[in-house]
Amino acid sequence: MSREGETEGDSIGTGERPEVARGLDPGADAIALRRDWALFAAITFLFMFGFTVYSGVFRNFFREDLRGDEVGLGGLESLREIPGLIAALMAGALVAFAEGRMAALGLAITAIGIGLSGFAGGYWPLVAISVFWSVGFHVWATVQPAIVLTLAKGIEGGRHLGRMRSVGAAATIVALALAWLVSLLPAKVPYSAYFVAGGLAIAASAWLAGMLSHHSSGGKRDRLVVRREYGLYYLLMFLEGCRRQVFSIFALFTLIKVYGAPLHAILLLSLVNAVLSTATSPAMGRYIDRVGERKPLTMYAVGLIVIFLGYATIPNAAWLYALYVADNLLFTFSIGFSTYLHRIVRPGELTPCLAMGTTMNHVAAVSLPIVGALVWKASGSYQLPFLVGAGLAVVALLATQRIPER
Repeated sequence: MSREGETEGDSIGTGERPEVARGLDPGADAIALRRDWALFAAITFLFMFGFTVYSGVFRNFFREDLRGDEVGLGGLESLREIPGLIAALMAGALVAFAEGRMAALGLAITAIGIGLSGFAGGYWPLVAISVFWSVGFHVWATVQPAIVLTLAKGIEGGRHLGRMRSVGAAATIVALALAWLVSLLPAKVPYSAYFVAGGLAIAASAWLAGMLSHHSSGGKRDRLVVRREYGLYYLLMFLEGCRRQVFSIFALFTLIKVYGAPLHAILLLSLVNAVLSTATSPAMGRYIDRVGERKPLTMYAVGLIVIFLGYATIPNAAWLYALYVADNLLFTFSIGFSTYLHRIVRPGELTPCLAMGTTMNHVAAVSLPIVGALVWKASGSYQLPFLVGAGLAVVALLATQRIPER
């Protein structure tokens, strides 16, 4: 279905600016751009609301309803990340779609899978559902920063990425607050109800994504881009994938399994993270715009080394909660990866390069969860994955020093 009379050729493949081809006057074009920003903020809010409801209870659902352990969780995460490994190929296959329509498709697939997760009834059905929605999730994750940077028109990309992250954090606050209140009800609400609610919110975001105008499209683009000049970006994305998998999987599971953290404590911890992200993300984005990427990403890597070593050596749940919050704050600096790419990328190569970065990110994501879980299981030590994470953060720190000054 066309968006406001637009045809496929209006936004891609013509070599002509869409607004010129459609005869838009500057005033109407500015109104369309403001409308796209409002739409994209709503899309971001709804997606993060739905996904937070899902992810906020998933590990407790996995542990309590399916009686899963760390090996099962690691295997599930590895299999679920396989679609991310082929993100570049998926983006290439969808090259005929403008970014807004790619986002709508990805969000629709994600909504269906998230909504069905609570009805899996067993480990392997859950794996199949998770891999299915992961396809859509990784399409969305690839085009989301591309749309933001395209709407920004090359001005203050870091601030706009930080602003959208703040919108997502606000959605996280609302979702976690509601989920936390529901978790305190005398009668336990089944986990399937949480997942259906999350799926419906993401479905609404998919519907809104279909309404984005030509401003969300980067124009004609290549199917696949692999250039030496983007090698540092791809390396940084690979290392970021290693970090993300080690911490996002094993930090919360350590709190739940080793320290017995209940659902309401996990939800409250995530709520604190979201409040702080809402307050700090725009400022961090402006800081990246002002000083460039090297300094913030250096701070990010150093902070991660401290956090990983803390999880490996501090046997105190309160301190580990604090380190979990610190990791969330530092994560905002990761928008520097996207702004660095935007600074060096050739015209028409932003979306395929972001897709290739997602693929590099997931080279680690497919292997690290199961390997880390097996190491934990075999050694009986939950600390070993975090020591590996600290070593990887050191490598990331060294690689970050190769980012040229702005």
